[in-house]
Amino acid sequence: MKGKRRGTSNKVTLTDVALKVGVSPITVSRALNRPEKVTDELRETILEAIEELGYVPDLAARALASRHSNIIGVLSSMLGSSIFPPVMKGIEDRMRNSGMHTQYVNTSFCADEEIRLLKEFFAQNPAGIMIGGVQVDPRVTDLLRQAPCPVLQFIDISYPAIDMAIGVNNRAAGTVAIDHLRAKGYRRIGFCSGRLDIPVTMRLDSFRQRLTQDGLYNPDLVISVNAANPFSLGSEILDRLLAVDPQLDAVLCAHDDLAIAVLFECQRRGIDVPHQLGVCGFSDIDYSAYVVPSLTTVRMPLYQLGFSAANMILRVNEGRKHTEPVDLGFELIERDSTRRNIK
Repeated sequence: MKGKRRGTSNKVTLTDVALKVGVSPITVSRALNRPEKVTDELRETILEAIEELGYVPDLAARALASRHSNIIGVLSSMLGSSIFPPVMKGIEDRMRNSGMHTQYVNTSFCADEEIRLLKEFFAQNPAGIMIGGVQVDPRVTDLLRQAPCPVLQFIDISYPAIDMAIGVNNRAAGTVAIDHLRAKGYRRIGFCSGRLDIPVTMRLDSFRQRLTQDGLYNPDLVISVNAANPFSLGSEILDRLLAVDPQLDAVLCAHDDLAIAVLFECQRRGIDVPHQLGVCGFSDIDYSAYVVPSLTTVRMPLYQLGFSAANMILRVNEGRKHTEPVDLGFELIERDSTRRNIK
C-alpha cells in the first residue's frame, strides 16, 4: 500500500489564492499562464497573494494527472566540493534500476536560489526531494513543509527535520574534534570555514561552546573564506588568523580541503606541524591520509550516506517510511597533523 502523500492536507491551492483576491480560480490561472488576459493591476494583486500564501503552481499537473513523476530532486550547496562525489556515487548505485531519475542542482549557498529550485522541482510533481548542506532560512523551511512529496534532509541530523533525516550529528562531531585538540594541549585555536551551511553551523556552535567553557574562545579567531578554490587559500587563512593571535597553536577547519590548504602553507612557511601548529579537518576525503603530514580529521561515511539516503526515499514510495532520524555516526581519525606528545 502506498504511503500517504505529504502536504495534501495543508497545501495552498489555486482556489485559496482566488478566495484571497476575490476572483475566480480561472482568473488566477489566466494571470499565471496568460497574463495578457488580465490587467496589470489585477495580476500584481494575484502575485502578491501568491507570495503571501506561499502557493506553488503545479506547472506539470495536466501531464501528470495527480500522480508522482519518476523524478528525485537532489539539492545541495556542495555539488562542487570534494566531499560530494562519494555521496553522489552512493545515490546513483542505489537508484540504478529503480525506475527513478535523479536530478542534481547546486543551490550556491543562496536561500533565494533554493526557493526557486524547490518550486521548479515541485512543479514536476517529483517522487521525492533530497536536500543537504543548505542555508538555515525560515522561508526554505516553510516551503519544504508544503512539499507535495517526501522530503529527506541528508548530511546533518542535529538540525530539526521537516519530514525525514539521515546523516551525522555534526554538533557532536564538532565537540569530538575540539575535545581532541584540547586533549593534545592546544589552547589558542582558530576555526575556518567556507560559507555557513547547516553542518558547518552545527560544528561551529560546538567549537564556540566548548572553548567558551574553557575560557579560551576568541570570536576573532573564527573566519570564513571564499572556498571556490579551497586549496589556494592556505596563505589567506594563516595570514588572517596569525594577525589576530601570533601565538595561534591550532586550526580546526570545517572541511578537509581547507585543512590541507593550511598544511601546504605551513610547509611553505616552515611551520612545524603538529608541534607549532595542530591542524584538524572534517570528512576524511580520499587524500587526507596521504598528504604530509597526514591529516587528522573526523571521518564521515560519505558513500553510505548517499546510498542510504536514496534507499530511504525509495522505501517511502513503496509505502515504508522511516520516521526517526537515521544517525550514521562518525569517527575521529588521529593522524600526524595533531599527533604530538604532551609533557
